[in-house]
Amino acid sequence: MTDYLSNLPVELIYKIVDDITIFDILGCLCLVNKRLRLICLGYNHFRLDLSYVKKRKQFDLFCDRLASISSQIDSLSFSDFNDATMPSKIERFFLRFQVINDKFSNLKSLHLSHVDPIMWKSIKNHVKLLMSLVSLFIDVAYIWVDADPDKEISYLLKDILFMSISLKHAHVRCNNGSRIYLSDICGKQISSIEHLTLTNVSIDLQQLYSIAPGLCTLNTRVTAYHPAYKFHVNPPENLQRLSLNISHLYFSLIEQILHSMKRLTHLIIIASDAFRDVTDGDEWERILTKIKSFKFLFRFHESTWTEEAISLDSFQSLFWLENKQWYVGYDRCTISGFSLLYSIPYCTNIYPWSYMKGAIDTKTTGPQILSLDKVNYCKIDNKFSIDDKRLCRLTNLQKLSISDFDISFHVLLNKFVPHIDMSIITTFCIPIRRVNINNDVFVQFVSTMSNLVSLGAPLILLKLLLVSHWSNIRRLEIFLSWPTATAVERSLTVDEIDVFFRSFTHIEYLSFQHNPDLNISEILNNIPITISNIVIGHPYRTIPADFPNFITPDWLQENTRLRNFSYYCNESNAVSLWL
Repeated sequence: MTDYLSNLPVELIYKIVDDITIFDILGCLCLVNKRLRLICLGYNHFRLDLSYVKKRKQFDLFCDRLASISSQIDSLSFSDFNDATMPSKIERFFLRFQVINDKFSNLKSLHLSHVDPIMWKSIKNHVKLLMSLVSLFIDVAYIWVDADPDKEISYLLKDILFMSISLKHAHVRCNNGSRIYLSDICGKQISSIEHLTLTNVSIDLQQLYSIAPGLCTLNTRVTAYHPAYKFHVNPPENLQRLSLNISHLYFSLIEQILHSMKRLTHLIIIASDAFRDVTDGDEWERILTKIKSFKFLFRFHESTWTEEAISLDSFQSLFWLENKQWYVGYDRCTISGFSLLYSIPYCTNIYPWSYMKGAIDTKTTGPQILSLDKVNYCKIDNKFSIDDKRLCRLTNLQKLSISDFDISFHVLLNKFVPHIDMSIITTFCIPIRRVNINNDVFVQFVSTMSNLVSLGAPLILLKLLLVSHWSNIRRLEIFLSWPTATAVERSLTVDEIDVFFRSFTHIEYLSFQHNPDLNISEILNNIPITISNIVIGHPYRTIPADFPNFITPDWLQENTRLRNFSYYCNESNAVSLWL
């Protein structure tokens, strides 16, 4: 067969390689012929995502071979927040490459997940040595209240803001809702950061502006301000893109925030508890003349729910419809009065289903066919009541869960499933309580999710699925059984364990709560080779010495045949085994 690829110019081959993972480059492309191998090995922009390396042994082998091309890697990622082995992978990686700047001298981008205060303290000096680093993304692990999340996140952000003059892009994403305090360093240091994203983090804009005057892009949650509050600090001169998540939004607050932003061209505002003065399109026109892109979602304060519906007349001027071609949608619940005002297309991945009960009155200034294609998650409870037209707008739903009421599953089957393409669902969770479900109906329902990858359910429901083969499922979470469940409903016999793993033949991740009836030793002794990560939960604030059979390395040594694994126990007493 003629090989056209290797005859292409080197520059064009590099363009093609830009869109191929390092594993495909080294494992496939390099094997085509000698010329392609030489070209690929001379490539200087390898992007390495170690989330793809599942097994511990594979990880070690890959790191051994990494040394020869480490200086050619410009992007390194430990980015899968659903991968509980990440803390072990990060620790193992930094121990192996302690003189990291000598090895990864061309590294420009670094993404770390599951970072807690202890991990950050152990690796931050290594990260600071990366003199070519331009972009840093930190996914912070959940920090328990005992550790003071606000204080810990503030320390971490200060480290990042002043880490290196080469660092220009920074993104910190928290699992806690945290508020950052920077008052102690205001006026003392200047950060070189130009592009900053803070997810689930609230910050005082005045403090941030004084520390990072070179910002060109900012995406953050803003500390709530009183409507009479006055700003006294000028925004960064070069700020062009601004995305704000604001609680208690008044129009006067937006006026102050946008004041003197001469170069701002892109604006996103996500607001909860907004008030009626933000519904005047003429006022927005006055302050948005230089803005090229404006996206927003306003959830209105409860005090406005009993007021008359919002008029969209002021959003239908020449400025909105012709000059800017910006369209606005308005959803109002006919029962409660809860309402949303948003730009079209809908700009976030969350829709407030829990507030929308019964019929919804929708008005728009643009196309009547509205899509919620960015909304990828929905939770069904026993009060779920959305009209058919609304459900048909969910064209990209990927994650589905139901609450712990018997009626929820029947609501799901009768009111939800007929209007949704179930084949695109990749994650499904059903809770811990007793559910009155027909066995065949449940199995048939799960079968409709032909691309299901992640499944979470109590053991009694998972046992119903053992009559079939589920080769597509990679992640399996065994939820707690209800308190009144019998021992049979809470346990797996040796024979059931064998059937269990013959039904779920391709799982890579398995998690469950510690349960003496679960036969943990037999589960661990019979796991298939596909599994690379097992997570075992224990009660929070439990001291291992006081908890019978707490899963420790010694317990595993004495009670199982597991060997050559990495052990990690987080602050919530969840034990992660990396195999």
